[in-house]
Amino acid sequence: MKSTSKPTVRRSVPFLLLMAPLVGCTNMDAPATSQGEDPLFNAADNGLATANGLATANGLSTTNGLATANGLATANGLSTTNGLATANGLATANGLMTTASTRMMVKYLAKCALQGGTNLVKTDQYGTMYTFPGAVGLGQNWLNGACDAGCQERVSACLLAMANRDGKHVSIELVSAAPSMTAVGPTGDDVTYPNQEGAVFGNLFPSPPQMYTCAGAQGDHAMQVKRFCINGTGCDLFTKTAPCASACTQSCTTGPGGKQVCSASSCASPNGTTWNAPLTIFLRNRMEAGNFDATGGSTFGNGVSAFPMLGGTMGITNADDQDWVQLNDVQFGAAGSTKSFVAYISTVNAGNHIQLRLDSVTGPTIANITTTSTGGLSVEAAETAAVASAGVTGLHNVFVYFDGSANRSTGLNGGGKAIGNISYFEVK
Repeated sequence: MKSTSKPTVRRSVPFLLLMAPLVGCTNMDAPATSQGEDPLFNAADNGLATANGLATANGLSTTNGLATANGLATANGLSTTNGLATANGLATANGLMTTASTRMMVKYLAKCALQGGTNLVKTDQYGTMYTFPGAVGLGQNWLNGACDAGCQERVSACLLAMANRDGKHVSIELVSAAPSMTAVGPTGDDVTYPNQEGAVFGNLFPSPPQMYTCAGAQGDHAMQVKRFCINGTGCDLFTKTAPCASACTQSCTTGPGGKQVCSASSCASPNGTTWNAPLTIFLRNRMEAGNFDATGGSTFGNGVSAFPMLGGTMGITNADDQDWVQLNDVQFGAAGSTKSFVAYISTVNAGNHIQLRLDSVTGPTIANITTTSTGGLSVEAAETAAVASAGVTGLHNVFVYFDGSANRSTGLNGGGKAIGNISYFEVK
């Protein structure tokens, strides 16, 4: 099966290796001697605002900061009655500023509370200075003043939205119809972010903290992009309520792509409390290629490896003939509803094949992209093939298999020419 004849869409992407992924690093507790050694400063977040919603990147591991029985303002050098910029608001000698893993929480606190263009500048116990940029602006007054109950709820919702069980980098869109959440806007982009994962609400600051999630209309797409806390398992700190359509009052509009986009204006927790600062989370269909569940095949090379890319995206590189990556829990929906398989690739080699195989590496091939040269490793193309999805429904594990047999005679070690660098896969 050959790839479709749709025009190839290209965009320039800087070919840049980042020093470290967004989160998920181990052994991050050594004293930092410079900003360049701290993973916080070696990975870029996506914080670009869309026309309505705010597109950002999550990755706050539930093992760093949120995994506590106590509130955020308890015994970690953080106060809601004093400004973050002061020693009484965020301590430097003890608490969150003292280890690389807990500074990750400070990074997200600043990102959620402070608006773009505002930085929180703090030192740790060794006198090393750190700069944490703002982005969302849900508690701007907290920089130099108190964070009241409304501020706590808004910032809590943002932190809950950023949390992910494994600390994976995943782009999300945040929207809210709540009057207090105008910083993020009431509607989203149903073209780029078509899937309503769910909503989050509560207050992380008291002890014990209150953390609630509700499942959205397309929450079953979350696992394929490696988001787990809203609908998945392993986030037992979060209390899951009824689905958002029942637990929340939602405002719905028609998005630019013609799809209904619903965001919560208020939500009720199981104990009957009404929360007035919920955030609704929307996801893309795109799966970061480097967030694979397994890899295999090293007959003609060293095998596929993850590849940190500009913006925090985890792509893949070193794919050769007969290599493969496994992506679990891909949502196909109703039979025949999935039409296309897309690989976002930069390569100088043409004639290789990127195949989508169902349920096992030897399973049926349901899509086959024939690669073309993008002109260089700094230019990415969206290569598309039709999906033969008749009879395929619901969740499946898929295997992306790289076939370089057409170039075997001219490739290194008889293994075909290198496939290229891939940032995303998408089934839609």
